Amino acid sequence: MKNYSLIIWDFNGTLLDDVGAALGSVNDMLARRGKNPISLDEYREYIDVPIRHFYEQVLDLENEDYESILVEFQQGYEAHVKSSGLTRFVPEALEEARRLGIPQVVLSSSEQSQLERLLKKYGIDGYFDSVLGADNKVERAEKFIETHGVDASKAVVIGDLLHDCDVAKAIGSQCMLITSGHHDRERLEQACVRVEDTLESFVKE
Repeated sequence: MKNYSLIIWDFNGTLLDDVGAALGSVNDMLARRGKNPISLDEYREYIDVPIRHFYEQVLDLENEDYESILVEFQQGYEAHVKSSGLTRFVPEALEEARRLGIPQVVLSSSEQSQLERLLKKYGIDGYFDSVLGADNKVERAEKFIETHGVDASKAVVIGDLLHDCDVAKAIGSQCMLITSGHHDRERLEQACVRVEDTLESFVKE
């Protein structure tokens, strides 16, 4: 960790262990439509960016309003996420980065106010120099790097989706992906970057 000058954290599935909340909301939606639930393995296979690609595989978008689907998912997610917690070794990683004086940023596709609320709820809002909620994570990351004059080659993006690797490539930073989030190890290893099951080794290196 000490070799990095900036850590850019993804939130959902990386800092927050919310895969169960997302899957629960999706299966609630399927049940309301008389459809069978999907498994965790199926969820991790289908989930994608942009998220519309996911819903094209599990719902009939030709006969449903997409924006209403997003609202419905969010309502269910809010109910399920109440029982979610931080991903393993997140507190230790945040504290070690603070001890080393490494700036930390959260970059998430979540809406800004929701992101700030959840960071505060889990007591980790004080660790971050910037909190960046965005529809387009790549554009938001590029703007942040440009605005702050950061040497991106010494930064690391930590996430749980292949898309987080896309963000890292776009800004020229390093990347580490963890397997406890929304994509499984098999998908993450397609990115040919560092893949870990937890943040434990990142904290101790």
